[in-house]
Amino acid sequence: MKLAIMQPTFNPWIGYFDLIDSVDKIIFLDTVQLSQQSWQTRNKLKVQEKEFMFSIPIQKNKSKKDLLIKDVLINFGQFDFRKKLVKTLDQNYKKSRFYDEVNNFIQSIILHEAMHLSSYNINIIKEICVKLNFNTEIIVLSDTKFITDSLKGEQVLNICRFFNATDYMSPLGSKNYLDAIINEFKKNNISVTYQHYQHPIYQQLGVNFLPYIGIFDLLYNEGFVNSSMIIKSGRVHNKYMKSKV
Repeated sequence: MKLAIMQPTFNPWIGYFDLIDSVDKIIFLDTVQLSQQSWQTRNKLKVQEKEFMFSIPIQKNKSKKDLLIKDVLINFGQFDFRKKLVKTLDQNYKKSRFYDEVNNFIQSIILHEAMHLSSYNINIIKEICVKLNFNTEIIVLSDTKFITDSLKGEQVLNICRFFNATDYMSPLGSKNYLDAIINEFKKNNISVTYQHYQHPIYQQLGVNFLPYIGIFDLLYNEGFVNSSMIIKSGRVHNKYMKSKV
């Protein structure tokens, strides 16, 4: 059973969805501290030929060290960010090839009613997976009986054991701390595979192609069917190979 673990990101980039489609189960890790300027609260759009970082305002109702992702509340006090986002997308993607096909859907997931940041992001991801025909089982860690009692590599290993995983699929950014305890994975008969995603180029609105933009950009430019194929086209996975001593 192949497993991946990710924090629930806002408007994730396309490699995030490739990781989801590559496994049997995706675990949304929402029981850890929210990091400053994290991808849970912001991500990129393409606005006037440039990267534009759109952020979700959150309530800082706890100290930073106590603010877990699952507890983060969206701040609607000053303005409704959802209306601003809908307007921004409408202004910048109105001329995209698949605007008519995807706009109502994207607006509906943006306008989704949610008080908590994690549930808002998870709903976006789930709904997009349905449209892309990605059938991976989605599990929110805080909804399970798993107790977070360790950090980074050990926590990943414990989650894999809890869900009886035989293969853990990891973003490349986690390689250093996973390599440090790779023998523990081997002792538990869990293989580790790293995602080396090669970002595909698609027919993006505008003159210059900008990679690593959030998934909304791909959907507006390529529609649901093409987007699914484009996401999969960048897939490269490398299994961990033990170095010779």
